[in-house]
Amino acid sequence: MEAIAIGKKAQILVIDANARNAVYLEQMLSAPDRGITSATNAKDALKTALDKEFDLILLDVQLPGNQGPEIALILKTNRRTRDIPIIFVSDEKAPVEPPPATGIIDYLYKPLDAAVTKARVSALLLQYWQKKELAQKNALLEKYALLIDSSTDLICSLDARSLKFEEVNPAATRILGYSPEELKGTSLLFYLDEQHRQRIQQLSRENQEHFSFETDIWVKDRSTRLLSWNVISRNGQWFAGARDITGAREAEEIKNCLAAVVRQSNDAIYLHDADGGIISWNRGAEKIYGFTEKEALKMKLWNIVPGPLLAEAQELFNSLLEGAEVRSVETTRITKKGDIIDVLFSASVVLDAENNLRSIAITERDITAEKQAKREIEKALAEASQANKELESFSYSVSHDLRAPLRALNGYSHMLEEDFQQVLDEEGRRLLGNIRYNARRMGMLIDDLLAFSRLGRKELQRSPLSIADLVGEVLRELAGPLTGRATIEVHDLRPAYGDRSLLRQVWINLISNALKYSSKTALPRITIGSLPETANRESGYYVQDNGVGFNMEYAGKLFGVFQRLHRDEDFEGTGVGLAIVHRIVSRHGGKVWAKGEPGEGATFYFSLPWDRASAR
Repeated sequence: MEAIAIGKKAQILVIDANARNAVYLEQMLSAPDRGITSATNAKDALKTALDKEFDLILLDVQLPGNQGPEIALILKTNRRTRDIPIIFVSDEKAPVEPPPATGIIDYLYKPLDAAVTKARVSALLLQYWQKKELAQKNALLEKYALLIDSSTDLICSLDARSLKFEEVNPAATRILGYSPEELKGTSLLFYLDEQHRQRIQQLSRENQEHFSFETDIWVKDRSTRLLSWNVISRNGQWFAGARDITGAREAEEIKNCLAAVVRQSNDAIYLHDADGGIISWNRGAEKIYGFTEKEALKMKLWNIVPGPLLAEAQELFNSLLEGAEVRSVETTRITKKGDIIDVLFSASVVLDAENNLRSIAITERDITAEKQAKREIEKALAEASQANKELESFSYSVSHDLRAPLRALNGYSHMLEEDFQQVLDEEGRRLLGNIRYNARRMGMLIDDLLAFSRLGRKELQRSPLSIADLVGEVLRELAGPLTGRATIEVHDLRPAYGDRSLLRQVWINLISNALKYSSKTALPRITIGSLPETANRESGYYVQDNGVGFNMEYAGKLFGVFQRLHRDEDFEGTGVGLAIVHRIVSRHGGKVWAKGEPGEGATFYFSLPWDRASAR
């Protein structure tokens, strides 16, 4: 009867070597709410007990071979059967002590008293089912507790009058910043502003059984979060769940902002349906195509596609319907006035929650002016390239034509000095010397000008470089009287990325200048090194000397062609070397600068992008 009340038929296993005893027990215990199964040997008994679920076992202790206690021990040590209560059935003359095991174990002695047997079986079944039901309820409560504790929503109970928190799940810490212990005993009203406080107090007086509301709530760091509450009010308590929808509100605000951006964009942004009918049209589209939104919503996509491109547009349209995405494709469109314009076209499909096509989103940028400017630039570049070729031809021609008279001047001056040595006085020989000097200087100017002009035409051959090796090579090449007198100190030099031959020229020019302008110092000293590493992806270097220096007021002239801050009588030069340095470094995407003081020496710096990407 008790098993039926619980809602399940009780299953009893009778184990007795005597078949008549087993049948007797079956008849005695038989009831509509019970199922009786019997076994007459240990093997069948164990197989049946392990294969089928039972609520009670009656076990004959005097099974052959003293197998009764062994069967009990096996059943009590098996995870599946260890909790099933066992009643030992024994002769009074030979009671057997049961093995130490958990669960309910009782004794019945033969000959069996029907009333006693039925009463004990009923009691054990009821006790077993109550224990099992309690375990199930406890397991269910544990699951509910786990669900509550693991929930990302705030779950709590509050006193309906004071609105004080009584129980709070751990999600409170993530959402509000307060631990459950900090919240318990405090009122929800404490965390609300005046407007929301009055509203919640009104809800507490209305005694509704179920209601919902949204409220901003102050959290521990004094910021606010938006919570959506669902409340059930019973027995003077609120049982509430609160979800943090701050992100959803922010997402909605972002969505509104994006909608405003789309409306105000200068690009044409519009949607059309699966039939090509335009269903939205922003202001950028109005400006580009000349159609108002009202006009456009009565049109189809094909109204702005030039006739020769209709087939191509249809093919692209079909691929979009199949889920393709198009990014930055150049095509042409036609405006309300009939003008053909160039546009940069992008498109993607917009799907609903069921993955069905809602519309196709189009973005088109008018690049007509850009393409026209590009064509003009290409034309200008072509003209400049032709001019450069002509200039190069002219430079070589001028160089050849200038060198011939210079060689003549130099040769005739030597001839005059040799043939008329006895006639020429000291002044005459000095003037001939000046002629030869200026001829040589003119030759140097021509060479430097040609080198400077070639820099603009030479294509950079960038590669990773060891600057330390490059500087060492340059110092060996410059070895001579000047380097012999000077103390040259080279610090660690970081590698670079650039054109080796051009950067070699930079180091030659800078080190040569340092040697030249410190040559009149008693103890010339030159220091070469790297600048401290910076965050702007550059490698920097410097060449410092203790020579004549310069006035910073004129630093801007240092890197111009033919710009010199010192007299030719003091230091020879053409004023092109530093201009070459500036041009080479600039072509690498770097920069060059200098610092100095008259009589205190000078330091020349330059920087280079240190990787391929930043050098572009």
